[in-house]
Amino acid sequence: MGYPIPNEARLRGVFQPMRFEATVEECIVTHGEIPKELSGGFYRTGPTWKRPTKQGSNGILAMDGMVQGLVLDNGRADFRNRWIRTPKYLLEEQHGRGMFEYTDGEFGDWRVWGYGDVKRDKYTAGVPQGTNAVNVFPFAGQIVASGEQGGPPIALDPITLETKGIVNWSSKLGSGIHDKVAFGDAAFTAHPKWDHETGLLYGWSYRDTRPYVTLHCVSPDGSVDSRELWDAPYNTVAHDIWLTEDYIVMPFQPMVIDSKRITERQTSVFGWEPELPIVLAVIPRNDIHGTIRWITTDFEPQYVMHTMSANTFGSTLVLDGPIFNRPPFPFEQDFAVGDDVALFFSIAQSALGRWTIDLETGASKSEYLSDRPSELPKVDERFYGKPYRFGFQVGGVSKRTGMSMNSLVVTDMKTGSDQEYVIRTDQPAGVLEATFAPRSTSSPEGDGYIIVPVSWWAENRGEYLIFDTDDITQGPITRIELPFRLGWTAHGHWADFR
Repeated sequence: MGYPIPNEARLRGVFQPMRFEATVEECIVTHGEIPKELSGGFYRTGPTWKRPTKQGSNGILAMDGMVQGLVLDNGRADFRNRWIRTPKYLLEEQHGRGMFEYTDGEFGDWRVWGYGDVKRDKYTAGVPQGTNAVNVFPFAGQIVASGEQGGPPIALDPITLETKGIVNWSSKLGSGIHDKVAFGDAAFTAHPKWDHETGLLYGWSYRDTRPYVTLHCVSPDGSVDSRELWDAPYNTVAHDIWLTEDYIVMPFQPMVIDSKRITERQTSVFGWEPELPIVLAVIPRNDIHGTIRWITTDFEPQYVMHTMSANTFGSTLVLDGPIFNRPPFPFEQDFAVGDDVALFFSIAQSALGRWTIDLETGASKSEYLSDRPSELPKVDERFYGKPYRFGFQVGGVSKRTGMSMNSLVVTDMKTGSDQEYVIRTDQPAGVLEATFAPRSTSSPEGDGYIIVPVSWWAENRGEYLIFDTDDITQGPITRIELPFRLGWTAHGHWADFR
């Protein structure tokens, strides 16, 4: 069947879907050269509208995932993008139509996310509803796509992006807000952290009933050590964590998730309840079954969606990341039923900030380190769980109640100094989340290249910009062009082949 693309905010502008699979070998380089020492892939995934649901709705997280891969080797770049062939995708391809109905699919407005329970029938019984469209990361020699709720992690081939299938350790993972419907069905975070030397992957699943969170430590051989957090204070959206040398730090923030909000209150599965305190779970990293320190902060209502990294100075824990004044999501206290609301950075504003915790006294402090709007923080991922110095962000400017993202920012977290390069001014484009690639496998922290995808959607073209961390203010040393707009993708990572 053929369908018109619906005229709504989640499918306009930078969110216009890239609905085709493409292979571009030996991509055109319009400026500079690709550093010959780079050998690896930059992978990203995002929700891509293929067809409406069975109910005719277009929830972002019910849209199928599409992975994009830019593989660099010996001065050459090859680009591919492929649909992630989840069980849901394969069922709908077989029938040529949307097969899933969701409890939030009746709303037809901003309340529809595709995180509602599926109304199961003879076709969808036993088929996970996940689309694996939030993040993609390297693990144990594979590329793994994840989506937080509704389906298990999916392994992809690093070169062809062919879907290999559900990872073999999925049966050992916890469930999300939905009941498991098949063997191996599970949930897994979109923002795991990993140890560069051991390959150990730190992840979790979360839900709206106790235990609200299940923590997982996954070894490269597929073995999984898990702990249920029965003492967790409430049903937070556990989207990201900090990893330090000694701790896993999970923030419980008053953005909550509750499937009963859909069925009993007829609103979004997500809620913002600023009267709830921000509570930190400080979990021993080397013994996840050890004693958890629960620290209730006295922060004003605020929200860290994506963490940067952390440092420890004696008994002082320093947690860095962009701090929002509120989550960048529409809530019932902000918008009326039927509104077509703008998304994400149009709703809220964030800037680089810091939470400081005294582990002896439990005292806490929140502060902003910059007044520049910024988000999508990244670091040299070889230093996950280690002391770090350099952070990379997409910067922006204030725009009404939100922010417009237009630049690359590198911050020296030790000195507080930063560099910025403005990628666009008033041109309509999406400056998407960057990634760091080290100059060599033994380079010092932060020495290498930053790769930034840019969707010049109004011009129907895409571009990857490569910056040298020696001085990003000199502009990109390389521009790699694609003859079509890049579809919007949420997150991704660098996988080194060296």
